[in-house]
Amino acid sequence: MSVIQRSRTFYGLALGEHVLVDAIRRGRVDELAAFVDRTGADFVLVGAERVSRSAPRPTAALSPSVSAAALIAATADVGVFVTAVPHLDHPYNLARRLASLDHTSRGRVGWLTGVEDRTAPGNLAREGVWIEPGPSSAVTTDAIHASRTLWESWPADTIRGRPGDVRFADSDRIVYADHQGIFDIAGPLNVPTPPQQKIPVAWWAQEGDDIVSAAEVSDIVVLAGSDIDRHGPAVRERALLFVVDDPDATGVDGHIATVTDLDAGFSAWPKPSKPRGYRQRSLRATLRLPDPAPAPAHRRPVYPG
Repeated sequence: MSVIQRSRTFYGLALGEHVLVDAIRRGRVDELAAFVDRTGADFVLVGAERVSRSAPRPTAALSPSVSAAALIAATADVGVFVTAVPHLDHPYNLARRLASLDHTSRGRVGWLTGVEDRTAPGNLAREGVWIEPGPSSAVTTDAIHASRTLWESWPADTIRGRPGDVRFADSDRIVYADHQGIFDIAGPLNVPTPPQQKIPVAWWAQEGDDIVSAAEVSDIVVLAGSDIDRHGPAVRERALLFVVDDPDATGVDGHIATVTDLDAGFSAWPKPSKPRGYRQRSLRATLRLPDPAPAPAHRRPVYPG
């Protein structure tokens, strides 16, 4: 992958799990959304404790997908990265869940992943839920490839949606995913291609992971500040976007700040002005990621003829 030259720095908020649980339980989601908007953040990370070893250990009290759905409903522009790790979640379920949220948000969803989900019980330290292999960079890499293939299997523009039309969709263009790897998935996905076509993938890479693989397969690599000196050069060379959880880091595309208390005060980032006639942009457009490559032609049709 070639590195994209950025005209500005991107900013993300890692919202602490208890902040999200409290906001939903006490009916403060609108207040949380207003806080996010005031910070000038480009995106939020929901459930980052599951993949960041420097964060407090999560309690798994609330699914990141549920938190993301609540934030999506209360916000208009900010991107929302949902944490899910194929160590526990099958890529078919992940692809379906993320595609549904992307449709709901009109293209504001991203996927934050990693090698190991820290909420996994002890008996899953060396094996997965859906496969025999335990957590590894190879498992995560294969799940990313599988999900991207699944998102291509039911093109959204096959849905006709015309009054009086007896055909719901041009079904001859729906194809099997036919992904073969650590996960073998025939497909197709039962949710149409999401608005972003391929949802942006961020990989929170840790010391000991195959960080080069993370940089080559994901759209965004997230590193802890303590890993920059050792792994930063390899990530900069290969990653489309390089983001760190260190506000003072230099030579990176973005910074992440962790929020554990809405009432503790937060120094807002510079918020870019919106041009006249502004319309909501997708997360992919906000991050200025390249357009996804077109889906391969001549895949095996599910409904030939």
